[in-house]
Amino acid sequence: MNRHERRSAAKHPKDQRLTPEQAFKLAIELHQQQRLEDAEKLYRSLLELQPQNPDALHYFGVLLHQIGQSEQAITHIKQALAIVPDYLDALNNFGNVLKETGDVQGAVDAYRQVLLLSPDHAGAHNNLGSALRQLEAYEESIALLTRALELSPDNPDVLHNLGNSYRANGNYQQAINVYRASLILNPSQKIIYQRLWKLLLAMGQPDASREVLQQWIAVDPDNHIAQHHFLAHTGFIPERASESYIQETFDRFAASFDAVLNRLDYCAPSLVGQAVAVLFSDTPKLQCVLDAGCGTGLSGIALRPYAEKLIGVDLSQGMLNQAKQRNLYDELVKADLVKYLLSYDKTFDLIISADTLVYFGALEAFLQAASQALAATGSLVFTLEKHEDEQGFKLNYHGRYAHTPRYVSDCLSNAGFDIRAMETVILRKEAGEPVVGILVTATLQADI
Repeated sequence: MNRHERRSAAKHPKDQRLTPEQAFKLAIELHQQQRLEDAEKLYRSLLELQPQNPDALHYFGVLLHQIGQSEQAITHIKQALAIVPDYLDALNNFGNVLKETGDVQGAVDAYRQVLLLSPDHAGAHNNLGSALRQLEAYEESIALLTRALELSPDNPDVLHNLGNSYRANGNYQQAINVYRASLILNPSQKIIYQRLWKLLLAMGQPDASREVLQQWIAVDPDNHIAQHHFLAHTGFIPERASESYIQETFDRFAASFDAVLNRLDYCAPSLVGQAVAVLFSDTPKLQCVLDAGCGTGLSGIALRPYAEKLIGVDLSQGMLNQAKQRNLYDELVKADLVKYLLSYDKTFDLIISADTLVYFGALEAFLQAASQALAATGSLVFTLEKHEDEQGFKLNYHGRYAHTPRYVSDCLSNAGFDIRAMETVILRKEAGEPVVGILVTATLQADI
C-alpha cells in the first residue's frame, strides 16, 4: 500500500481495508502524534459505524477538549461513562476536563469516584490533590499527593503539585525541597524554576534565588523572564524591561491577573481613577483618553465616564483579550507604549498609566513621547514604585523598577510638564508587606 492509499484508509474506516479495531488503533496513534485533525476525522468515522463505542467516545472527547470544544467533550465522555460506568481512564479524564473548564467541585467528585473503584490509582490521587488545592482544602490535598508520591515515587508532576500545595499552605521549606526534587527528575520544568526563585526571594534568600535563576538559564538560555530577573540580582540595570519579557510574563498571567491582584489589595487603578476625578470633576467629557498599559482594563472602569473615546494599548495580547471582554474601550491596540505615542501628535486630552511604568527604569523616552502625544494643556496621571536611594531608579529582585521622587520630578520638568500632585501611596501588598508607590498628576505646560 503506498502512502496515498494509507492516508485514504486512515480517513475512511468504512473501507474494508481497515477493521473498526484497526481504525481505533490508528486514531489513537494519530492522536498521540498530535495529528489532531486526522485523528478527529477517524474518530468521527468510527463513531458513525459504532456510535456506542465507549473507547472512541472517550478519546474523541479528550481530543475535542484539546481543540477547544469542551462542552462537546463533556457530552462524549459522559456517553462513554453511561455505557461503562466503571471506566477508570474516562472518569479520570472527565475530571480533568471539568477542572480545566472551571468546574473544580465536579472534578473532585469524578476523581473520588475513581478512587472508590481503584483505591491505589496514582493519577487520581494526584489529580484530586491538585483540585482540592484550588478549593483551599490544603491538608487533604497534601495527604493525597503524598500518597500519590508513594504510589509513583519518580513522578515529577506529583512532586510539582505537592510543592504547590505546600506553598499554598504556607509550608515554604517543604515546598522548596519538593520543587528541587522535581527538578532533579525533570530539569526542563520552567514553571518550577519560576516558582522556586520567587519562593526563595520571598523567604529572604536572594543568593539561593539567584542560583535557581542561573540553573534556569542553563536549561533555557533564551528565556526572557529568567534573564530579566537575573539582571536584577547582578546589579546591572537596563533602562527598561524587554518587550519579550513583558509579553511572555503577562500573556501567561492574563487569565488569573484580576483574581491574583484582588488578593493582594491591588489599588493602582482606583488611585488613578481618584486622581482623574479630582482633575475633571467639573469638566465635560474628554474627546480622547489613552490607557497606556491597559492590562485587563481595570482602569477603564474609572476612565469610561470621562471619555468620549477611550483607547487602551498594551504589549500583551493576552491582557488585551481580557480587556476586550469588559466592553469599555473604543479601541484596543497591541503596541509598545513609546512607539505608539510617538505616532501621535497633540491627540490625547488625558494619558493614564497604572502600574505599567514600573517596567521602565529610565522615564525620559516615555515622558517625551507623552508630551508630544498630548493635546495642549493635556494631563498625565501615573503610578510608580518608590525608593529613596541616591540613584534615580533601580531594578528590584522581583523584576519591577522603583524610582525616586526627585528623579521623577526632574524628568517631568524636562519633558515640559507641571506637577499638580505627587503623593506617596500604597499600591498593593507583596509577601504580606505594603508596596510603597508614587501617584503623579501632571499637566502639560501651556507654552509647550
